[in-house]
Amino acid sequence: MTNKGIKLVWAGWDGDPTIGFSGRASKRWAEHLPAGTRMLLYETTGRAKGSKAKGTKSIVGEVEVAGSFEDGAAIRAADEQHDSVLPVKVAQARADVTPVALERVREILEDEKWPRRGESWRPLSDEKYQALLTEMRG
Repeated sequence: MTNKGIKLVWAGWDGDPTIGFSGRASKRWAEHLPAGTRMLLYETTGRAKGSKAKGTKSIVGEVEVAGSFEDGAAIRAADEQHDSVLPVKVAQARADVTPVALERVREILEDEKWPRRGESWRPLSDEKYQALLTEMRG
């Protein structure tokens, strides 16, 4: 299993210290998301409760997992809308990247139906991860 992938996040993501997962997704992926896992963050149009942010449907940053779901339980997400959170550190901040639009992400993934309902995390090969990272860095 790869330690790189793409994670869907709420509209308005900007350097948050945690990344949220549903309880089901956290159970499914916990052993595959150790500290050091790299995640490209794809901003959806879904909003956190009380947010007025508009999602861009694009990759807007990169983070590195900095702990476990158990560590995240001690921190918790500010909005408490996810059952489980992982602590992360920002590797590529939103302000420093060129967003990669949905159409281009689908092209690189060779998957015209991505993202699928219920798919909040997608492991990627090193080749696809690097291709998306290159696009994001402009």
